[in-house]
Amino acid sequence: MRRGLPLAYPGMRIGLFGGSFDPAHEGHAHVAETALKRLDLDRVWWLVSPQNPLKPKSGPFEARMKSAQAQAHGRRMFVTDFEQRFGCAYTYQTIRKLKQLYPGVQFTLIMGADNLANFRKWRKWREVAETVPAVVVSRPGAEPAHRMAAPRGWRHLNARYAPQSSTALRAARGAKLAKPGRK
Repeated sequence: MRRGLPLAYPGMRIGLFGGSFDPAHEGHAHVAETALKRLDLDRVWWLVSPQNPLKPKSGPFEARMKSAQAQAHGRRMFVTDFEQRFGCAYTYQTIRKLKQLYPGVQFTLIMGADNLANFRKWRKWREVAETVPAVVVSRPGAEPAHRMAAPRGWRHLNARYAPQSSTALRAARGAKLAKPGRK
């Protein structure tokens, strides 16, 4: 996996999988791989967010990039710092810039069902919903994807659950560091 700007040609079908990846885990890989296979995408680009505006301060960017690279398996997965490189703080900005730089490429937004619950809090969410098709993949702790209200035209993919979550991994890491006698 290279770092930087991904290569794409007109007519390619690219899945956009954005997130904090703080840290990336098997659940993220499961969502990306499910969309890649079930939608017959040419590639999935993991867009590591500089900072999700709806979440508390993320860990160091480089650590999150490495974490995503460790989970993005296969030659059709590409981890990129695109959003940081182009100053995209919001998904609508990312999509605008990608469409400008990659005319003719067919982009599809990929998200876990746990993120759909907050979708209407995203800046310019209607623009996002109208600009690119999207797929929502089942995740533990969220309503089954086929029962969730999503913008018209979005697809739901029910799949086995990958139980990991970044929140639980950060909590476990914090508990380990807080134990007496640990430095």
